[in-house]
Amino acid sequence: MASTTSQYQKALTALTIIEQAVTDLGNTFTTIQPRTSVDDAMIDALVAAANSLATNATALKNIVYTSEV
Repeated sequence: MASTTSQYQKALTALTIIEQAVTDLGNTFTTIQPRTSVDDAMIDALVAAANSLATNATALKNIVYTSEV
């Protein structure tokens, strides 16, 4: 089993990658090309995934440990 510290580091690294991709998209839409209807649909999918992640991360605070016997 991986340590929780390792799991947090892995999750935070993935989030950093996603944050940079979102920033890059913002720069693209500002200076390189306008958004399309496909882009808007993909942005909606990103927002939905982010909301789901926030809900699931918050739910971690409510988990009660029960040892396996």
